[in-house]
Amino acid sequence: MARRWAYSLIVSMLGATTLSVTTVRGMSERVVRAALPPGAIKYVVVIDLENEDFAKTFGPSSPATYLNSTLLRQGELVVNYYATSHASTGNYLSQVSGQASTPMINSDCIDLTKLPQFIGGFKDITPGMDALDEERYPGQVVGDGCVFPAPTLGSHGARTIGDQLDEIPGTGSDRPTWRMYAEDMGNDPPRDGGIPDPLGGTDCAHPLIGGVDVTNIQTVRDQYAHRHNPFIYFHSVIDDLARCAAHVVPLGTLIRGVNGDSDSFEGHFAEDFRKLESTPAFSFITPNVCNDGHDATCVGLNVEGTHAGSLVAADFWLRHWMPFILESPAYRSGKMLVVLTFDEADIDDARACCDEESGPNITNPGFSPVVALFGLQRTPAPGTFPYPGGGQTGAVLFNAKYIAPGSVNRTGAYNHYSALRSYEDLLSIMTGGDDGLGHLGFAAASDLAPFGPDVFNAFPGRR
Repeated sequence: MARRWAYSLIVSMLGATTLSVTTVRGMSERVVRAALPPGAIKYVVVIDLENEDFAKTFGPSSPATYLNSTLLRQGELVVNYYATSHASTGNYLSQVSGQASTPMINSDCIDLTKLPQFIGGFKDITPGMDALDEERYPGQVVGDGCVFPAPTLGSHGARTIGDQLDEIPGTGSDRPTWRMYAEDMGNDPPRDGGIPDPLGGTDCAHPLIGGVDVTNIQTVRDQYAHRHNPFIYFHSVIDDLARCAAHVVPLGTLIRGVNGDSDSFEGHFAEDFRKLESTPAFSFITPNVCNDGHDATCVGLNVEGTHAGSLVAADFWLRHWMPFILESPAYRSGKMLVVLTFDEADIDDARACCDEESGPNITNPGFSPVVALFGLQRTPAPGTFPYPGGGQTGAVLFNAKYIAPGSVNRTGAYNHYSALRSYEDLLSIMTGGDDGLGHLGFAAASDLAPFGPDVFNAFPGRR
């Protein structure tokens, strides 16, 4: 309570948005909102790359030369941005739902009895929340497994920011209010699943419930992985196949320019972002596991046509795709926020930020059972908490109107949960959620700070 009061006082003095509201429990309190007025941001784009420490990505010896020499001059480097867990899957889920991991999620839903094949599973989480858990962890689903139940009458479940956006009156009919763009999804339909997309690939690709996920193993022509597609882990999305297919789509393809010609793009993302009226309010983009930097050496090719992976491949991808995003009509309007970050830091960094809670399903969010089997982590002793989070990744934020280009933010401290809280605020999701104020899961934590005036450092109303 003291921390929440202190933060509210500070941001009020700096010009952030604070409101006096009545919470879902009927208590009136001051709530800190993201530090821009409603309507200032109408489009949020989140791009997740993979598995890099802040120092490696942004340090002087970083191979990400385009990121550090070009993109940082156009955006704001947020130094103190942290992941929420190890391994990958939980970090993606936290950014769209506020849900904490389960033991299975922290192993990327891999069947540990089938190592080293890295075969994944698609097992339902069976909720079992008692009254004490309901009070201590509002909005969290208790259990183990990977796929979250949908809320039903009298039954607890989980929702995503996509569900929230679709429920805003007047949205969801004229254009998709949100889209998940997954590179390579459905390049090999039997491998990935889903239903055929008229522009190529498949939509809403996921295994059958209780089925096997083979996408942890890449192929030459298909480097998509289910574990980097967070929306498919929610029954609130996948149970309506037509709706899921409209929202969870392949990214599309890049036709690289040669001999001085410009790049060109085909597919859903290119079609959506060419016009204001077709740009979704919320977009989540995951490159394939070569282009996101996950694989050190790629089975297939990166966007430059080589097998180089890690930050080299991620930097190549940014070099080709980011200009298209930053030149889109929605970005040029000044009403788009682009967030470029990483799902997690290297496995040896399990630090946490922002008073991240542990539980209800695991006490060490930064501990991965599958990683421990390879000797890269030690199983925590009971009652100890050596792995509180997913480590420091940093993030780069872009906005043509409210963020000073080339700025470095060392003041604020954020993680994937506070980022979700910020997206909800900025997109005017002000009611419902797990706190009655529009915030889901741990994004509803009462002392969690959304993006403040330290982020929106060019906002004219900032004092």
